[in-house]
Amino acid sequence: MLEHISLYICNFALSRSEIDAVHDKVRTASEQEKMLAYIALRDSAAELFIKAQKSTNRNGECGELLLYLLTEWVLEAPQLLAKMSMKTTSSMPVHSSDGIHVKFDAQSNKLIFFWGEAKIHKTIGSALSDAVESISTALNHSKLKEDIRLVRRFINTTGLPTSAQAKLVEYLDPLSDSYEQKVYASTCLIGFDFAAFSKLSSVNAGEIETFFAKQLELELEKATKSLQTLLANKNIHHHRLEVFFLPVESVTQLRDDWQARIGWAK
Repeated sequence: MLEHISLYICNFALSRSEIDAVHDKVRTASEQEKMLAYIALRDSAAELFIKAQKSTNRNGECGELLLYLLTEWVLEAPQLLAKMSMKTTSSMPVHSSDGIHVKFDAQSNKLIFFWGEAKIHKTIGSALSDAVESISTALNHSKLKEDIRLVRRFINTTGLPTSAQAKLVEYLDPLSDSYEQKVYASTCLIGFDFAAFSKLSSVNAGEIETFFAKQLELELEKATKSLQTLLANKNIHHHRLEVFFLPVESVTQLRDDWQARIGWAK
C-alpha cells in the first residue's frame, strides 16, 4: 500500500500552482532535465511532509495522505488547499483540519466543503475519541473562520481559473446569495491495531477471508456505537461525516515503514 500512496505525495503536499510551475519549466527541456526536475519536486514534497509532521509533533503518519486520496477518489472531492506548507510556517500556525476538499452536489445544488481529520492510534477507541475531539474543535466558529480565511488568501494557488476562484469565494461570503448554498462536512480516517491479524495463522486457509470479514464486522459494529456516543457527548448533530476505517497489523510498523519510504531518517 505504502509504495502506491507515496507516489501521490507531491499532489498532497504541494499546491497546484507549484506543480504547474514545474510542468511549465520543463515543457521544452530534455528528457534528462525533466527527470531531474520531477525527482527534485518529489524530494521537496517529502521534505515538506517531514517538516510539517515534526512541527505539529507527529511521527510521520501516512494517514493524512491516505485520507486525501480516499476523499478525492471515493468521495470525488478534490483538495482545495494544500496545508502542508502552512504547517511549517511559524508566522502562520495551522491547528485545524488536516485538509480541505470541495465538491459540488448537483442533486442538492450545494457546494460541500470537507474538513479532513486523520487519526492513527493503537486502539480504535482512542482514535475515535481523538477524531471526535478534533471535529468538535474544527466546527468551532473561530476555527471555521480561520480555515475560510486561508482559503480566501490562498485561492490563487489552487490552479483554478480566475472565474472559478471568484465563484468559490462567493460561497464563503456571508453577504453573497450563494452563502446558504454550501454544506460543511467532515471526512475522517481511523487507523488502528487490529487483533484479528494475529489470529490468522490458526485459521484454515480457505476460511481466512470469511473469518477476517466477520471479525472486522464485529469490531466496526462496536466502533459505530462508540462513535455515536462520542458525537452525542459533544453535541454534534445533523453534521455530515464520512468515516474510513483502516485496520492494520501494527500502527508502529506502519509508521516505521512509511518513514523509510519517504526517507525520514531515525
